[in-house]
Amino acid sequence: MESQIIEKLLDRYFEAETTGAEEARLRAYFSSGEVAPHLQQYIPMFCYFEQARTEHLSKEVSYTPKAGPFSQGRKKVYSWVAIAASIVILLGVVIQQENQISEFGTYEDPELAMKKTKEALEMMAMYMNSGTDDLGYIEEFNSTKDKIVK
Repeated sequence: MESQIIEKLLDRYFEAETTGAEEARLRAYFSSGEVAPHLQQYIPMFCYFEQARTEHLSKEVSYTPKAGPFSQGRKKVYSWVAIAASIVILLGVVIQQENQISEFGTYEDPELAMKKTKEALEMMAMYMNSGTDDLGYIEEFNSTKDKIVK
């Protein structure tokens, strides 16, 4: 009977639905020494929690930063690096804006524009037509499938 109650409490414990009193009951059960054989796998977990609760650090820890060659001027160095990085980024943006083409790709000569347009359309047609060869196979497959299905 007791093990069934403990099993239900364990299920609730693993679902994070137990109260403090229920968790204390679980700790007391697993530290009592009279644990059901199928629940003995949980003994180390609850005993560890009880032991960890009593551990305290007795030594006082102090921290003193080391004084290195750049310790006082480190903030100055970092601020100058940040300023230099900002200037480099700003210059990159300005130079990029100057190098952009302001034209829209128009041609003054209408014959040259017609020639370039034809070249672009022929290239696009070539790529579009390269996929149509495979469509013959699909059409043959569909006609054969229709014969078999009917």
